[in-house]
Amino acid sequence: MRRDVAADRRRAPVTSSSLAGRLAFLLLVGSGLVLVGKGIYIHVKAAAAQVLLDRGFERLLAQGGDPRPWPWADFNTEARIVAPRLGRSAIVLSEASGEALAFGPARVGGTPEAGQPGTAVIAAHRDTHFRWLADLRPGDALTVTDRAGVAHRFTVRNARIARNDESGIDPERAGTWLDLATCWPFDSNSRGPLRYIVETELTPAPPVLAQSLSSTALAGGSSRLHRDLMAASAASGS
Repeated sequence: MRRDVAADRRRAPVTSSSLAGRLAFLLLVGSGLVLVGKGIYIHVKAAAAQVLLDRGFERLLAQGGDPRPWPWADFNTEARIVAPRLGRSAIVLSEASGEALAFGPARVGGTPEAGQPGTAVIAAHRDTHFRWLADLRPGDALTVTDRAGVAHRFTVRNARIARNDESGIDPERAGTWLDLATCWPFDSNSRGPLRYIVETELTPAPPVLAQSLSSTALAGGSSRLHRDLMAASAASGS
């Protein structure tokens, strides 16, 4: 009798409600795997693209030529931005289009290049290339190297949160500024109107003499100056 009851349970038909429950569970698991896989793919793509872009930018600095990272790209490599304290760097692209932002930070059209008068704006995704904006502090240094190999040093002044249609950014602002923008909040997966904006200002370069002369050259100059003074002294005493 007990054996027959167990057999009946094994042969019990699957009801529509139980089948729907199983399908819902499988769909939920499948969706989760797709989302996880998509997230991993986005991060791997972003990291791999930056390696290729960095190599292309190095070739551009050394040899010149086509600023496009690959022949079919519809954007150019424009600069390299480095945050020394955080150990972060990224290649900046020329147009902040959807395709460009998938590969790296990009300058927003209608704003000057970094290092030129006015306010340059570089934007990137919060979950990949500009995740580190949250760790910047006032006083931090940033270096932007342009296509000509000129390094522009900026200093972080402040950070703020603003709507994308009320950013307060003025591309024609007096002085030389660089604003870094990404979506906010950082831990959100949905798009919204808020932007996290880090405002930086060009740091005046030290005098050319201090930059260009090495200690050896200075020592040599001092020796020549000493000889010239001795010769002038001897001439005046004769």
